[in-house]
Amino acid sequence: MNKFICTKQYKQFEEFCKACHRDRYIGLCYGTAGVGKTESAKNYTKWYRIETYREKDGRLNTGEKPKIQMGKLNSILYTPSVLNPPRDLIKEIRDAQRQFSLLKERYIYGNEIPHHARVENKNFAELIIIDEAERLKPQGIELLRELYDNGEANFIFVGMPGIEKMLQRFPQLYSRIGFVHQFKKLGANEVKFILQYHLSKINTDIKDDDFTDQEVVATIVNATNGNFRLINRLIKQSLRIMKVNCMTTITKEIVEAARSCLLVGEVS
Repeated sequence: MNKFICTKQYKQFEEFCKACHRDRYIGLCYGTAGVGKTESAKNYTKWYRIETYREKDGRLNTGEKPKIQMGKLNSILYTPSVLNPPRDLIKEIRDAQRQFSLLKERYIYGNEIPHHARVENKNFAELIIIDEAERLKPQGIELLRELYDNGEANFIFVGMPGIEKMLQRFPQLYSRIGFVHQFKKLGANEVKFILQYHLSKINTDIKDDDFTDQEVVATIVNATNGNFRLINRLIKQSLRIMKVNCMTTITKEIVEAARSCLLVGEVS
């Protein structure tokens, strides 16, 4: 698993999630494909780490104390299936909450969970981030509102632009949305930060007073339109070309050659 790159957009998303959890409002997050919505949600919930405890049957292994730090974790990530029958949707969410809570109980108490903890049966999954929320069916959305009103969970809906219009058709739920976050495209400074992160792996860097380096940043921004996924893909392909050709300095020509190998927009 690659190390997560913490951009300004992610820090804003993190504050948004904390506010939704703290104030118990439903949250709405949207952005175009590839801007980093899913990766940000996975990092906030530490879902990559949680998933390492998933068994072949799809359930989490809650039999042993987890090695990950779960003290401050209170959120889970859920992605509905394409069909997602409403009854299955609620069952899957409750199962995910219960499995996460059992895993956190193991983290807190170890192998000997005290009787009072078993009786209390506390729900530690207080915030549920629903990715690709545009898949949800109308009845499923109403059932999620019922869960929220009953105090069983708080939600953040994550999706493509236009999801806010979809949810407006459910005024009772829409009136409960307290915070909205839009993932925006990355600017030159953040592209430079990501480029520097990747170049540091090959013991090189970029300089503010070097025209070639600034030309590279401008070329990447122009080719990707600030799309997080495309930026990483283009930089990684550029580094492969550098490695094959035994080069230590990235140039505009290398980026253009990398772009020609990928499904990335034209460089002007």
